[in-house]
Formats: sequence, structure tokens, C-alpha cells
Amino acid sequence: MHRGGARTAYTLETIDIGIGIVGFFAFAFLVITVVCEVTGTDALGWALTLLALVLILASLLVTRRRIVQLQQNTDRPAPVRNR
Repeated sequence: MHRGGARTAYTLETIDIGIGIVGFFAFAFLVITVVCEVTGTDALGWALTLLALVLILASLLVTRRRIVQLQQNTDRPAPVRNR
């Protein structure tokens, strides 16, 4: 594997860890928000925090998908033109 591939793998690993951490906290805040709504306590702060976490999670997923697509495009050999 050439140097760029190793760097991409490291970047993907970092993004995967970020997705896991943010996903865990998003799930936790979802549970907290639902419990607050069911019990009738104020849930606006919890819901806004959940929204922020979901937006961060979505941006991490989009970033990961773009990196994987970019890696697949650079791994393909150039098309051979027949003259």
C-alpha cells in the first residue's frame, strides 16, 4: 500500500471512532429526551443537544462516504485507449 492509502485508512479509522462516540451519545440523548417527554419535564435542551449530535453524526457519515468514494476512484487503473 502506498503512503496515501495508509493515510486514508488512518483517516477512516478516526472517522469511524468519531461515528461510534457521537452515535453512542446521540442514542443516550434520545433516551433522555424520550424519558423527559413521557414524564412531562422540560426536554427542549435535551432535544436541541440531540439535534446537534444527529447533525454531527450525519456530517461524519457523509464525510466517510466521500473518502471511501475518493479512495475507490484513485485505486482504479486508468482506462486504456486503443488506437
